[in-house]
Amino acid sequence: MDAAQAAKPSFNWKRLIFMLLGVSLFTFVYMAPPWPDAVDPMGKHFILSREGKGAIAIFLLAGTWWVFEVVPIGVTSLAIGVLQAMFHVRDAKVAFKDFMDPSVLFIFASIMIGLVFTKTGLTKRLAYKMLMVVGEKTSRIYLGVFVVTAALTHIMAHTAVAATIYPLLIAIYALYGEGDKPPSSARACSWAWPSWRARAPS
Repeated sequence: MDAAQAAKPSFNWKRLIFMLLGVSLFTFVYMAPPWPDAVDPMGKHFILSREGKGAIAIFLLAGTWWVFEVVPIGVTSLAIGVLQAMFHVRDAKVAFKDFMDPSVLFIFASIMIGLVFTKTGLTKRLAYKMLMVVGEKTSRIYLGVFVVTAALTHIMAHTAVAATIYPLLIAIYALYGEGDKPPSSARACSWAWPSWRARAPS
């Protein structure tokens, strides 16, 4: 009985507090009385409409949830579109059209290609074949990874290449890791990926 109680996860009060904080900020801003007009140096007045207040309120809600990660990022992203439609900040068609932006679909499709490579085992096959060609020397493994990356960028989008090369490096690291003391080739793969990703164009 005690073991079952110990295994039961405790309630995350911190998450609840920050979730309610985001909702409170939203309610406070949206329900607040009209704010004073903004005045530029030329003396022109800019009235903050109710839609503008709603946009600020949604921004504070989403920002709080994102920073403190009280809900998954995808849920927060969808909540932004839903709240914009519910509180008439933007028309529903316009609010949800952003989710189908070509750039979003491009990244989604690229990640799917990378997942297909991983699930089918093609990434490990690439790693094994590359090691058969270049050998086990660290400098040659570097060269092999760079050549494979350069070759893939000619036939795939950069985002898809990143999603493909990462599990390839993980596979090489797993092959050459020796407990807590990986050899130089494994250590090289462990930091080559972040450095390449930082330089790769988006």
